[in-house]
Amino acid sequence: MDSEANAVPREFLELAADVFGVGVETLTPETAYGSIEAWDSVAHLRLVMETEAKFGKPIPLEAVPNLKTLTDFGRYC
Repeated sequence: MDSEANAVPREFLELAADVFGVGVETLTPETAYGSIEAWDSVAHLRLVMETEAKFGKPIPLEAVPNLKTLTDFGRYC
């Protein structure tokens, strides 16, 4: 898969910042699950649902545990 397919748009970083209740400037594509206090299991599931709703691409249930960094969400944005 090419890097363009995994690009993390600014719009997604803004969505993640909103879900986590942090400033967008605190997030990078490399931000990982558990690296910020607010990214717990509940916030993880909320980010999955909000990403699906905003970008219109379903995230398969079996893929959810493998979404470990914000970059991992890139294919669904």
